[in-house]
Amino acid sequence: MSAPIEICLKRTRNKTQDELNALYESVLRLLTAAQPSERDRSDCLSELRKLFLYLSCTKYRRRLSQELIDTLKCTLTEKDHGASTGVKGHMLCSAILQEYAPSDQLVIDSFNPPVDLKKVPYILPVVMSQGQMAGNMDKLVSQMVRWVSTVGFDGEIQARALGCLVTVATLHRPLLSGEQIYVVSSQISDWLSQASLVQAPNPNARLKSKKADQVTEIDGTTCQDFFTLLNLSHYYSQDQLLNLHSFSCLRQWLLSAHFSDATTPSSANPSSAGVTSDPPSFLMSSGSFATKARQVLVEKACEYCLRVIDQCERKPLKFQDQEMIQACLMEAVSTLDVLCSLNSFLVAKIFPAIKGVYNRLSEDNSQPRVLLVLLQFFFHHSEMVVYEPIPAYEHFFGEVLSSHYNDPAVAFDTIMFCRDNLQKLCMETDILEKFFPNLLKILAWNPRTFLTEYLDILPAMISPSTAVEMLHTLLDLPCEVMALEVSQQVSRPGNQTPDNYLIPEPTFRLPPTVEAYKNPEHKPWFNFILRGRSGQGDTISKLGFLHKLLSDTSAYPRVVPVSQAVPVLLRLYFQTIFAHADSGLLCQLVPVIMERAGLLFNIPSFTQEVRKVLADEVLAVFKQCPSLIMDLRSELLDYIATLRNIHGKEDFFTHMVWIIGDYTSTTYDSRCNTEVIIKFYEALETLLYEVSVLVQSSSAGHIPYSARLLTVCMTALAKLASRCQDLIPRVLLCLTKVSQQQMKSCIEDEHKKALLDRANELINVLKLPDVAAAILSPSSEIADGHWHEDINTSIPLLLQATHQIVQHGT
Repeated sequence: MSAPIEICLKRTRNKTQDELNALYESVLRLLTAAQPSERDRSDCLSELRKLFLYLSCTKYRRRLSQELIDTLKCTLTEKDHGASTGVKGHMLCSAILQEYAPSDQLVIDSFNPPVDLKKVPYILPVVMSQGQMAGNMDKLVSQMVRWVSTVGFDGEIQARALGCLVTVATLHRPLLSGEQIYVVSSQISDWLSQASLVQAPNPNARLKSKKADQVTEIDGTTCQDFFTLLNLSHYYSQDQLLNLHSFSCLRQWLLSAHFSDATTPSSANPSSAGVTSDPPSFLMSSGSFATKARQVLVEKACEYCLRVIDQCERKPLKFQDQEMIQACLMEAVSTLDVLCSLNSFLVAKIFPAIKGVYNRLSEDNSQPRVLLVLLQFFFHHSEMVVYEPIPAYEHFFGEVLSSHYNDPAVAFDTIMFCRDNLQKLCMETDILEKFFPNLLKILAWNPRTFLTEYLDILPAMISPSTAVEMLHTLLDLPCEVMALEVSQQVSRPGNQTPDNYLIPEPTFRLPPTVEAYKNPEHKPWFNFILRGRSGQGDTISKLGFLHKLLSDTSAYPRVVPVSQAVPVLLRLYFQTIFAHADSGLLCQLVPVIMERAGLLFNIPSFTQEVRKVLADEVLAVFKQCPSLIMDLRSELLDYIATLRNIHGKEDFFTHMVWIIGDYTSTTYDSRCNTEVIIKFYEALETLLYEVSVLVQSSSAGHIPYSARLLTVCMTALAKLASRCQDLIPRVLLCLTKVSQQQMKSCIEDEHKKALLDRANELINVLKLPDVAAAILSPSSEIADGHWHEDINTSIPLLLQATHQIVQHGT
C-alpha cells in the first residue's frame, strides 16, 4: 500500500467525534435539501464518499444515528427523495448500507411502494448483507421469486433477483420452499433454451433497420443452433442477457437447491455428494410437477453445456476471446460434473464428450485449468464407465504442473483440487506421494499464499517410501526457491518479467547464479533440486557445494518467507511420522537428522530455527523408540567422537549427548549390555576431556563451548556409571579432574558455579552406588511419576539422607 493511501486511511481512522458529528450532519443536510443546487449534489456525493471511507477503513463497527440510517434508506429506495444524486448517489448509499449491515436499525421488509422498482438492483445487495437474522429475507424471497417468474418483467431486476435467490439457496436454504425452487428451476430452463437468435437493434440508431441480423458463433459463422453465452452479437436482447445470467448461476443453483441434506457438498463441487445409481433425492416437494421441472432443468442444462463444449472447439476471430472460451469450457464441464452427480444415468451420455475434450487439450498443455476441471470430472465419474484416470492424473501433476506451477490461477486450482479430494487421493492413488516435489514448487513460489492449505495436504504426501526424501526436500525448500528463480530467469526471453514474478531490488540480480545454472557441471544438481517426481534419490552428494553457489541469494524476496515456513512444515512432518511410522523408518530418519542439522542453506535465522526443531524432534524420536540406541550405536559413536559436529550446532549436539546418557540402558533394550555401556562411556569421557581442555585454555570472551555442554556430558557419564558400577571409580576421577580444570577457566562465574555444583552433586551421589542407581537411572514408573519432585514420596527424603551421610563422612 502506497504511503499517501496509508496516510489518508490513518487520518480517517483517527477522526474525532466532533469531526464525525459534523460529517453526519452534513450528509443529512445535503440528502434532505428541498431544492438542491448542482453544487449541493456534488458536495453530497463527496460527503457520501467520505462516510463510506470512514465505515470501511477499519475492522471496528461504527455507530450511525437512526435518522441518518433512515435517510440513506429513503434515498436508496424511494423516488425523488431529497437531493437527486443520480446513479452515483444510489451506488454510494447502497455501498454505505452494505458496509453498515447487518443492523437492526435498518429495516427493508417490502418492495411495495414507495419503493422505486428501478432502484431494486441497488437495494438487493443491501438485503443480502442484512442476512436472515437482521433482515426480513423471508418476506422478500417470495417477491423475488415472483419477479423471476413474471414474463416480460424488467430484465435487470430479474437478473439481480436470480442472483439473490441463488445466494439465499446457498446460505439460507430453509427460506426456499419446494414450490419456489420448482418455479425458479422452470424459469431457468426457459431462459437457457428459449433465447432468440436475432441480434438486438442498436439503441442509439435514429433509423431502425428493417432486417435483423442473426447472432454468430465465436468464429464468425452464422448460428445454426440455439443461443448460448458463446454466441456473439453487437447488441444483446433482454432474453439473451437472461440466458447469460442463467448459465452463470446454474451450477451454484443446482448445488444449493437440488442436493439433499445428506449429499449437499460444502464447496462448489460435488466431491462429497457421490454418484448413485438410483434417482437422487431432492429438497423439493414431491409431486409430478416438481419432478418434471427438475428433469427438464437437468436435460436443458446438459444440452446447453454440451453445446458450449462443441462451440469451444471453434477458433475465435479475436485472440482475446480465447480466455473467454477457456472460462466457458471450465464452467460447462463443472456443471456437467454436478449434473452427473445429480443423475448418474447421464454419465454414459456425457463421458465421450469429456474424454474428447481431454484428448484434444492434453496434446499441448496450453489450458491447464481446464485440464484440472476435466480431472475433477474423471475423479467423480470414471468408475461408472470403467475408465482408468491415473494416466491423466500423472500427466497433469507431472508434465503440466512442472511448467505451470508459477501461474497463480493454476496453483490455486491445483491446491484446492488436492485439498477437496484429499481422502480419495490418499486411499485410491499415489499421486501426492509420487509428485510431491512438483506440488512443493507451488508453495516455494507462493510461500505466503498457500501455507495454511499445505498444512492439510502435507501429511498425505508422506509415506514410508517418501519420508526420507520429503525431509530432505523440506529442508532444501529455500534452496529450491532460488533454483526456481534462476530457471525462470534463464528460460524467460529478453528479460521479460511476467505479472506473477516478484521483481527484486537491483542488489538481488542473479548473474553469478545464472552462470552457475548454465554450467554443464552444475546442471545435474539443479535438475535434482527441480525434479518433478519422487523416487529419484533422497538427496545429492554435492549439496553443500550447491548451497555455496546460491549463498549470495539468501536475502531474496521469496527465500525469506519460505525459510520462515519450513520450521512449521517440519513440525507437522514429524507429527505425522510419530503417528504412523514404525521403528524401521525412524531408524532411517535419525542419521538424516544428524547429517542435515549441519547441512542447511546459510540463512542465520533459518538455520537456528530448523536446528531447534530438529533437536526437539530427535528427542521425541528416541522417546518413542529408545531401542534405536542399539540399532544406531555405530552412527552415534561416530557422531559424538567428532568435535566438528559441535561447531554451529552445539544445542543439537548436546541433545544427542543427553539421549545417549538417558537411553543407553537395559531398561529400554536387553541388547544394551555392559560392553555397549563401556563403549559409550569411553566415547563421552574422551569428548568431555577434549572439551574441558579447550574451554580451560581459552581466553575470556572466546569460550568455544558452553558450560551447559560440559554439564550434560558429566551427567551422561554419571548415568552410564550408575548402570555399570565398575565405571564409578573412573567417572569419579574424571569429574574431579574436570572440576579442577574448570576452576581455572575463564567462563562466567554464574556458569562456573552451576558446573562445579553439578560435578559435586554427581560425585556425592556416585559415592553410594545403590543410591546412585535409584537417582540417576530411575525406573520408568519413578521417572514418569516425577517421584523425585513429590514431597510425599521417599525419594526427596532419600536424597536428603544421602547428602547428610556424605557430609558426615567427610
